[in-house]
Amino acid sequence: MRISRVRLAAFSLPVLLFQAIEMAWRAYLPRFLTLDIGIALGAVGAILLGARLLDAIADPIIGWMSDTVRTPMGRRTPWMALGAALVPVGALLLFLAPPGAGLAQIIAASLMLHLGYSFIITPHGGWGLELSPDKHQRTRIMGAKVWFGLLASLGLLGVMALMERGFAVPRDSQMAVLGWAIALLAPITVVAVILLFKEPVDLTTPSKADNPLLLFLSILRDRSMRTILALYVLTGIMDAAAASSFLFLAEDALGLNRWGAALLLVQPVLALATLPIWSRVSALIGRHRTLMITYGWQGLTAPLLFCIPEGQPVIFAAFIAVRALGWGVDYMLLRAMVADLADDQLQDMGRLGGVYYGMSSVTLKIAMGLGGGGALWLMKIIPGPSGTSSADAVRLAYALPATILGPIALLLLILHVSRISRRSAARN
Repeated sequence: MRISRVRLAAFSLPVLLFQAIEMAWRAYLPRFLTLDIGIALGAVGAILLGARLLDAIADPIIGWMSDTVRTPMGRRTPWMALGAALVPVGALLLFLAPPGAGLAQIIAASLMLHLGYSFIITPHGGWGLELSPDKHQRTRIMGAKVWFGLLASLGLLGVMALMERGFAVPRDSQMAVLGWAIALLAPITVVAVILLFKEPVDLTTPSKADNPLLLFLSILRDRSMRTILALYVLTGIMDAAAASSFLFLAEDALGLNRWGAALLLVQPVLALATLPIWSRVSALIGRHRTLMITYGWQGLTAPLLFCIPEGQPVIFAAFIAVRALGWGVDYMLLRAMVADLADDQLQDMGRLGGVYYGMSSVTLKIAMGLGGGGALWLMKIIPGPSGTSSADAVRLAYALPATILGPIALLLLILHVSRISRRSAARN
């Protein structure tokens, strides 16, 4: 049964919040904490990674609780409501922090923001895996979430670009706007989903849900799940490294001062147009082949950065557009593949969408912590006067992960498809 675009849009509303948090966390916070708050670049990298490590503990446990704990409000709703209360507090403490704010305040605010974020995103993600039993509809659901995330990114970046280019608003004021946007989006979007949707009725008790550790280990025995999680690791490192180094690249390495937000608009604008096309392509040639194309494209295009001259915003924008032709496809298809695996286990283990989503989410977040923190550390340890210059180090931090990991992801997919084909031939 086809889910209407209106219902897809309504269910995807919290993605506006998720994208605002991720965009701020990956692209804006590193520079804000370093230049405005006065925290050392290495410490900022450690904060980025530390927050993701918190997710490593929180996401799977929250997913398990939202699958197994039944309340009069439902399985997902109570946790999402708790997250909607925590996110605004953490966001305002972090994004409105004054110059010289103590490291303890920044760490505490970051942890509160991420914990609240996990309480919303994991139950909502598990809920989304259960909206439809049809594989193509699951691709549409995950595609809609990515698409609305891009729309949120576009709107926020438009505001940021207007403040930056049009009104020369200082960076601390820009961050205050982001903080208030996140603080308001959390309760608004969560309440909208709770009021507009009813959770699927599930009267069964998952056979292995009493012990979450055994449940996680049971899921990890599935080789397909391990392959998907490995792809999440590669995807997260590539994406976060590019995002966390982007403003340093645009403003410091390429000399494009006050162009950062405007240039960040290129990717979501193009992806809004191309993502529905990729959804149709995946229906025609399959998810695995579509992913192969996009990973191969990332590996091919990332090294072109070293050909971009300084002081040329149009050329740099063209480079971003070329790279963005396949952006978001990996997230859309990997999430749909996780939904398929969760659905395959429905009869034996009950509804475990929260656990499956939590395991994929925490893998992605840790990878993003490694990618974001790693890029900042790479810029810090390769400043040299001799050898690689600081500008080249920034280019390296942006391009190197995709150049190396894109082909590795492609190879991993080829081996996975070959293994599936051999297994299918053996059965026949």
